[in-house]
Amino acid sequence: MRVRQGNVRDWPFMYSLGKDVIPVSISPWRKQPMEDTLKYREKILKGFWTWIQQTDSKVFIAETEKEEPAGYLVLYPSSREELTGILQAWVMDLAVLPKFRHLGIGRSLMEAAEQYCREQGINYLGLAVSSHNLNALHLYEKLGFAEERKLMVKVLNQEK
Repeated sequence: MRVRQGNVRDWPFMYSLGKDVIPVSISPWRKQPMEDTLKYREKILKGFWTWIQQTDSKVFIAETEKEEPAGYLVLYPSSREELTGILQAWVMDLAVLPKFRHLGIGRSLMEAAEQYCREQGINYLGLAVSSHNLNALHLYEKLGFAEERKLMVKVLNQEK
């Protein structure tokens, strides 16, 4: 397994995987038909590569020895922490194909992002993760991430 910088030729893989990971990523608090959620995700993804280019974000691709893509990470290196304004990088998206999960791919992608940040003199790396995504939480904690804030939601109108 190796991690390399991604480019526009990786976009079809990223687009497809970006849609496929939605069921494990969405919060169980958000009650909406999966079809509606997927339509929204597709709409966001359609402009994602343009956003990546416009913001000088970095893409990391994990691939097998046979150069088969296994996962990706999108890093926004010019984020600002919302309370202090301190420069930080932000993991915008991370996804691994199901057949390659639990093999260290996510760890390798995160380590590549961390290395990039160190080389650029960026001292902080942030991300958001759904609290029910225990596999991702476990990985991030093992990598040294700490909870800084909690994003909370209250369901106001229960659908019947």
